Amino acid sequence: MKKEITIIEEAGAAGEVAAQAVKVLNAVAEQYDHYFNLTPVTDAIAQPVGDATLFCGYTTQHAIETGLPVLVSVQPVTVYPPLQHLSPLKPRHSEGLNFLLYQVYTAGGQHQDRIIQSALQQAANRRKQITVIADPEDPQPVSWKAALEKAGAAYKGMRIESIAVQEAWDRMLQQPSAFDVIIAARTAGNYLFSQAAAITGARYMIPSVRIAGTMPFFGPAFSFEQAQESTKNLSNPVGAILSVAMMMDYFNLHEEALIIRTAVNWTLLHGFVAKDLDAVNNYSTGTIGDLISDFIRGTIPGFAKGENMALQKSTII
Repeated sequence: MKKEITIIEEAGAAGEVAAQAVKVLNAVAEQYDHYFNLTPVTDAIAQPVGDATLFCGYTTQHAIETGLPVLVSVQPVTVYPPLQHLSPLKPRHSEGLNFLLYQVYTAGGQHQDRIIQSALQQAANRRKQITVIADPEDPQPVSWKAALEKAGAAYKGMRIESIAVQEAWDRMLQQPSAFDVIIAARTAGNYLFSQAAAITGARYMIPSVRIAGTMPFFGPAFSFEQAQESTKNLSNPVGAILSVAMMMDYFNLHEEALIIRTAVNWTLLHGFVAKDLDAVNNYSTGTIGDLISDFIRGTIPGFAKGENMALQKSTII
């Protein structure tokens, strides 16, 4: 498969993290015989070209959200078992947190239909449940529940519910595993996402995609300031790397997405984590990128990747 991927060139920690995502893209291309033409650019809001764009910096994120017609952002949020000790909640409350959040920027008409179809397709491959967050402050209220129920009739066993923001937050504290796919307007969605990210205790592990027109912008959900840990090689690149897995799913390269997530789980199980997750025993940005890339290539001694795909049991996109 041939794909054209734009890479936003960024300085400091953002550039260091992006380099690891590029390593993973190259490893996937080599291992699965794809051709990813990676084009570096400096202008995030120039006319997007190609099939997808990768970014890692906060300045770029801000430019995308203020300069382009973003329709929706999507973030998979999960608590990884090896990192459960980082959650501020007791295990019985944080265990099982694994949902996909759609934060809607622009709704109505074809945009709503597009988001609904995506959410239904994702839910069908997960636990077949969609929760709509009713937001009384939404300036453009849309009957998401009714539209979802109508479109969801084609999906056997699909469950649709609508709850208020406060109820959603209370449920997240007590029974986070009850959520599967969530759709919320941007204000309510951002609030729930911020709280859920805190529950995971590993915010830089979360990937995201922002859809602006027909162009998907992939990157870590929490992007990096240019000066943040600049040139110190200490930042956590996993959120950016997992956004590459989301990109592979977007390209319908699901095995390639799975091996990336399996590689990430392998690093967690073996304690290869960045400084934000372990202040004492940690590994550099570049080392984590190298390990994940080597796993994808099958070059880690004594570890056959094909026999260990079962490590990845998550259903996040």
